Amino acid sequence: MRRLRIVCAIGTAALAAACATPWEVADVQTAIEAPPASTGPAFTRALFDEYRGLAKFEALEEYDWINAAVFARKGLRAATGEVVAPEEIAAWDIPADRIGELTTARAKLVAALAGGTTDRVPELSARAQASFDCWVEEESEGDSLSECRSDFVKTVAQLEPPPPAAAPQPVAAEPKVIRSFVVYFDLNKSTLSKKAHATLADVAAARTELSPAAIHVIGHTDTSGNAALNDRLSAKRASTVAEALAHLGVTADQKALGKTQPAVATGDGVTELRNRRVEILLVK
Repeated sequence: MRRLRIVCAIGTAALAAACATPWEVADVQTAIEAPPASTGPAFTRALFDEYRGLAKFEALEEYDWINAAVFARKGLRAATGEVVAPEEIAAWDIPADRIGELTTARAKLVAALAGGTTDRVPELSARAQASFDCWVEEESEGDSLSECRSDFVKTVAQLEPPPPAAAPQPVAAEPKVIRSFVVYFDLNKSTLSKKAHATLADVAAARTELSPAAIHVIGHTDTSGNAALNDRLSAKRASTVAEALAHLGVTADQKALGKTQPAVATGDGVTELRNRRVEILLVK
């Protein structure tokens, strides 16, 4: 009797217009008044909440107690832990030109649910199913552009699995120096001494023996003189060594560091033989 009194308070005229049976009204009221579901997986509990919301809206806002009962009954089944299926399109009076889109949408939804979204994103899955059922109900009433359709399209798109993480790119191994040589120069000079020529012959022999991936020639100066002069001098020294190696059949790349990386820390403005050098690095 309490449920019937609630219905009467809403308005007997609305109830009569909907032609709902007392059992339909009772099921709607049961769903509306029920507490949140406490059994079953997260998906069915969320599905109950979604269907209860639809039933409440259809009954109290649209005065459509018959369709409210459809949603209420599905919600009550979901509250027991039952996984209820999305609406069958054939069960509704849908215009022929709208069946194709709904059929495609239902297939997409069913595939997503079967693919594990009910476990991965249960609340979102429940919303997608409820919005689809609401869309079907709206289509049966001639509304092909309902909010339920828009909500379904937006929600089902979010059920798409995240793209697989890109495979980590292999980290290139740091070049490894397998042999090194040093050629020294007189102050402000870039000419090769007899000892330097002998060292370059050793480089050629090591290249044949070790087959390095690359050979780097790096020019340096001591800290005397200004930076611009030392940059030019270190470049000339590197070029001299690279050209001499080329005559020996050895290809090398070259760069010049001026006085920025002394082998011996001396402070600025100091002449130091060990800093007037070209390093030759064989790397793999």
